[in-house]
Amino acid sequence: MRTKSLIAAILGLSVGIAFAETGLEGGRDGLHQQSAKTLGQWGISVGIGAEGVADAQPSAYDYYYYSNGQATMVNSLMPSISGNFHAAVGLLDFLDLGVVVPIHYDDINPDDEDAELNGWGLGDIQLWTKFRLPMFDTTDLVNVAVLGQIYFPTGDKKAGMRPRHVWYVNAWGEDHAFTADDWALEASLLLTLDFNRLGIPLRWNSNIGFVGVFNEGANTMLYGTGLNFTGIEAMDIFLEYSGEMRVEKTNSSHWRDPLSDPMRITPGVRFHLAKGVDLAVGADIGITAFIDEDKLTEKYVSVDKHQGGKVVRYKTGAADYGASALLTWRGNPFAKDNDEDNDGVEDKKDQCAHTPSGVNVDANGCPMDEDKDGIPDYLDKCAGTPAGTAVDSIGCPVKNPVDSARADSLAKALAAADSAKNAPIDTAAICAARVDTTDTDKDGVYDANDKCPNTPKGAVVDSTGCPLDSDKDNVYDGLDKCPNTLSGVMVDSTGCPLDSDKDGVADFHDKCPNTPKGAVVDSTGCILDSDKDGVIDAIDQCPNTLHGVEVDKVGCPVRKKEDLSQLRKGIAFQLNSAKLTKKSFGTLDDVANLMKKYEQAKIEVQGHTDESGSAEHNQKLSEDRAKSVANYIIKKGVSEDRIRAVGYGNTRPIADNKTKKGRKANRRVELVPFE
Repeated sequence: MRTKSLIAAILGLSVGIAFAETGLEGGRDGLHQQSAKTLGQWGISVGIGAEGVADAQPSAYDYYYYSNGQATMVNSLMPSISGNFHAAVGLLDFLDLGVVVPIHYDDINPDDEDAELNGWGLGDIQLWTKFRLPMFDTTDLVNVAVLGQIYFPTGDKKAGMRPRHVWYVNAWGEDHAFTADDWALEASLLLTLDFNRLGIPLRWNSNIGFVGVFNEGANTMLYGTGLNFTGIEAMDIFLEYSGEMRVEKTNSSHWRDPLSDPMRITPGVRFHLAKGVDLAVGADIGITAFIDEDKLTEKYVSVDKHQGGKVVRYKTGAADYGASALLTWRGNPFAKDNDEDNDGVEDKKDQCAHTPSGVNVDANGCPMDEDKDGIPDYLDKCAGTPAGTAVDSIGCPVKNPVDSARADSLAKALAAADSAKNAPIDTAAICAARVDTTDTDKDGVYDANDKCPNTPKGAVVDSTGCPLDSDKDNVYDGLDKCPNTLSGVMVDSTGCPLDSDKDGVADFHDKCPNTPKGAVVDSTGCILDSDKDGVIDAIDQCPNTLHGVEVDKVGCPVRKKEDLSQLRKGIAFQLNSAKLTKKSFGTLDDVANLMKKYEQAKIEVQGHTDESGSAEHNQKLSEDRAKSVANYIIKKGVSEDRIRAVGYGNTRPIADNKTKKGRKANRRVELVPFE
């Protein structure tokens, strides 16, 4: 066998019947099944499909090639491939129009390879229209449509092996591989049941139709069905059965048998890729694969093929095994937001793409579940089930064994009443009978299931009704205002760490546990003494004293020349300038001498202004004045790393800038120790 034959055999993608707008030709489900749903107005579908087999006549016999009166055997491996280009558009919400352009390749190789009969050919172009009954919406459980199609006799008769359709065989048993050699019309009835609308991830399609040819062809019935499992968002898993059968006699009348015409089963998977692209693959298994070959031989038709004055005669029948594949795109480029299930959430954001019509959904497009019991509201017969309660498939609490008999009896009685009086069943009464709903401690767990029946109000409980204490501090969650307390830490009645002296630092961190009420403390719970002069900040009237300076009982230096808060008052500048006045020199000499005496001291010179002038001017002026003071002190022999200058402009006033006295107070220099 030649290499190209082997390649064709391996890559072959199932040969056989080509129903109108099947999945293989752009339909929305499976490969060979037909859906009654339509594209919607201006919806578009385009793509390619292919099917093939490695042996188009696996059970045929007596292959002969005739040339100049000589007969030779034909190789039994005869790959055959059928493909198509398809496109469709929704003219109205319930009316689609489409076209299918089929192509074929067959490889007939007599033992004499110079005389092979094979090649590509164009099939019969199909133009179809589908009309969905308008009283059904695509989001309904039931959809019904009628489909009409015309086959144009455009197929190539020169090459090929077998008819793709049974109506290609005329009354004399002659057939062509790619054309009926005549016009053909089809009418079909389509039915779709979309159980997704009931919350069941299944969709079932079924079709039956009739194809008639104008002259000598065999009028034929088409039929098919397919079940799709849609529970996996990224793909559908399907199983199909499809076939066609002649309904009138041909010259070979004994061949008019359902088993002699194409029938197949196709399991497969259809992947939903990004942006409306679908990829489907499936395995085609002919019914003839399950029938003994001896019982099939009389059902084959002898067919002669002519090409270039040479003839191949063989007997043809349906293929046993093959494969099919589809790549298609569906969408509506004219719509702003596609919303296939009409739940108000566009498809690209919809996390539950097949919500039944009329169901309330959340922002993600998923059915609402108000009581969070895992059963959507539209299926929940016992709304408002307490959190944590185990429920059954209709959202009702699991049966209490004590009340089981009562619940069953009540359910039967209500069902009987419904049947007799056409009255609605009281599902609330059934739910109440299923379990004793008494909840004494109001913790959301019925007493029948509550292992801790006296839970304090407000405590969070587990499914058994016992209070949770996540941090093990003996204060229940829900009542615990500090739910993440460290293990072993003593807590108060609210679950927060104890703070005996009420200084804001918990006892287990407090290094000064007896702080007087109202005192300001540091992170360790000790009273603050910012300048380390032995006088706490709360009573310190000179908070910027250099470390080591002798102070009185209110924290002020005993010697005035060591009091920075007094020394800074002697620093002055010329009007609107950073130039120091001569009267300032003595004060600054005292500051320099103080820093030399206390060699570890460091001072930050802070410049401040009033609000006169612009903010930019005031900022620069404050910086320049601070630098003038710092530079003077440095020139007096103080190391540069012990003094720094900072300007704050008019951002830190200590008096009212609206008064002359206030503005004067705000024009100042502060001397602040730092470490």
